[in-house]
Amino acid sequence: MTSRHPEVRFSSNLSPQQRAAILDFEDLEDRKVHARVVFEIDMAEDMLNARGNLHGGCTMHLIDICTTTALMSLKIAMNKEGDYVSQAVNTVFHAPAKVGARLEIINTTTAWGSRSISARTEIWDITNRRLIATGIQNQMQTSRL
Repeated sequence: MTSRHPEVRFSSNLSPQQRAAILDFEDLEDRKVHARVVFEIDMAEDMLNARGNLHGGCTMHLIDICTTTALMSLKIAMNKEGDYVSQAVNTVFHAPAKVGARLEIINTTTAWGSRSISARTEIWDITNRRLIATGIQNQMQTSRL
C-alpha cells in the first residue's frame, strides 16, 4: 500500500508544533487534586487522512501524548513514584477538522489509584467552534521485575 503523500511522515512534526497553553492543578468534585493541561496545535498536512480530514490515528496520538502529559504532571506534583503504560484508550469522533484549523486539546486527570490512573481529553476546533473528538485513557503501573 502506498501513501497518498509519500513525503509526509505521520506524527513527525506533531510534538514540536504543540504549545502548552495552560497547566494548573485544581480540586474537582471529588475533592482530590487533578491536573489540567491545555495544548494548542495548528492543523497541518501531515495530520490528514486520505479525505483531507484529521486522521483518526493522529487523533489517538494526540490523546495518548496529551493525557500522558497531564498524568505525569500530576505524578510530579504529588511526588509519586512508578512508571505507567497505556492500558486502554477509548475515543469518540464527533466532527472532522481541516488544514488551517487551530485545535485546542483539553486534558484533565480523572482518577489516581494504587495500580491505575486515568485522564480525559476533549479536542476542539477553536477556529470553527466545534468538538472534534473526546477520549479517555487508562494507564497501569508497570510491574517491578
